[in-house]
Amino acid sequence: ALSKWINSLHKKWASSPPSGNGRSSKLCKHDIKIILQLACDITKALSEIHCARVIHNNLNPSNIIIGDIDGSDNKLVKIIGLGSASLLTDDVEIFPKIQRDISSLGSVLFEMLTGKCPFKEDRDIDLYSEEKAIECKTMLSQNQLISMITARAPLPLAKLIMNLMGVEGLTPCYLSAKNVGAELKQMLSNLESLMSNSVEQVALGSLQFLQGKLYGRDSFVTKLINACSKIGSPDGYKIVLISGYSGVGKSSIVEHVKRKLNERKIHFISGKFDQLQQATPLSAIGAAFIEFTNRVIQQGSQTTLEIQKAISDTIDSDIGVLTEIFPCLCKIIGKATATPIKVASSAAQNRLKFIFQLFVRVIATPSQPIILFLDDLQWVDKLSLQLIRTLVADTEINNFLFIGAYRDNEIDDIHPLTAQLKELKTKDIAILDINVGCISKDDVNTLVSNTISMQKHLTTSFSDIVYKKTGGNALFITQFLQSLWNEGVLLFSLETNIWTWDASAVDAKEIIDDVGVLMGKKINQ
Repeated sequence: ALSKWINSLHKKWASSPPSGNGRSSKLCKHDIKIILQLACDITKALSEIHCARVIHNNLNPSNIIIGDIDGSDNKLVKIIGLGSASLLTDDVEIFPKIQRDISSLGSVLFEMLTGKCPFKEDRDIDLYSEEKAIECKTMLSQNQLISMITARAPLPLAKLIMNLMGVEGLTPCYLSAKNVGAELKQMLSNLESLMSNSVEQVALGSLQFLQGKLYGRDSFVTKLINACSKIGSPDGYKIVLISGYSGVGKSSIVEHVKRKLNERKIHFISGKFDQLQQATPLSAIGAAFIEFTNRVIQQGSQTTLEIQKAISDTIDSDIGVLTEIFPCLCKIIGKATATPIKVASSAAQNRLKFIFQLFVRVIATPSQPIILFLDDLQWVDKLSLQLIRTLVADTEINNFLFIGAYRDNEIDDIHPLTAQLKELKTKDIAILDINVGCISKDDVNTLVSNTISMQKHLTTSFSDIVYKKTGGNALFITQFLQSLWNEGVLLFSLETNIWTWDASAVDAKEIIDDVGVLMGKKINQ
């Protein structure tokens, strides 16, 4: 069946080695040629059925049988599954009657080119009769279909298929399967031109959220880079705390700085606390030191041996205390020979803190300082907090910087983090506080403009509504735009090649609870 041929073609494409700068999402000239040849044969077979005054009514890849002819790329095509077929008994309104088959032909061609079914999955569809199941099929959204087909096929072919499927509500310009076949043959005969014109083609109809792009965060990035650059200096910070509401981009700022510092000889390691793992102490610190271990190993055996010797010379028989809590360190320092202790008791925890201090003193050197970033400190466990306090308060650890991010709306006066910070400030520990708020209306417009690839003066009215609905919270903005895209309120037109939106529908769209809380907070301020 054609369905098996489609699966085989796209599995072969997915497993083929990438070339140049990686695998292009577009199909190659050879694959397009084979698909067009087969499409012509399928269209011809459908045209012959219509000439016999029969409407198929259930054309899909499972009802199309193909066979090889003499080992060539040409295929023998047979359309089966005529159980839902109907006869044309008169010439009245012929076109509306064959339109279902032409639309189904478009869906078949879509699947041949993308390897994906253009209909939403309906798990209850097997409960219906065959005729009812055909009627119950729901097509994917216009945005989804356009982004999928333009990622794989040349634009003229993509437009033909979208027209066949009735996407965008346009009046179909193909009155018969014979007309479709003639257009496909024309494309096949001009394949060289068709493919050369699509070399620079990008997928259309999808939102372009720029990876790693920050909006309105330059001052925060500069502050953090300066703090990182002063590690080990007398006027440097020991702690940087980044606070702000959920979704404002605290961790994105840190990750952005981490990428900028990638070329420097700094161990920039990170972990993230999880609300569901608060009962598991040291999970975030453990994740950070897995990253540290991998970085050391990547530097080669000589570096690994040097760090192993430095740790062994300093900690000696107490290495088991570390490897029991952080098993990843065994890759550097080997398995402990002595039986480690548990950290359930207060005395054991104090011993762990001391050993951990010694460990960080060894690995945080002037040539390779340590930056430890822990996200979501509002969910920090007690032991992790104690270890962090021990490190930043140690006057012998100079080549170390702790960066912590937390949601300030989830930290109150009785939170353990609040108490620890108050204590550290009394000890004259250098702390840099960075409070991250929402982005400005102009920054929102820049984000929207980049996301839908339209000039800013064309997106101002739209972005003003987005700003009003999201409060300028970066995460809420992306979620809001994605939901508008999913629902077709923000719509791409393949015919006009621009984005359109229904301003009243955007304004009327309900916002998520978190946005409502944020907006209420801004009003109260």
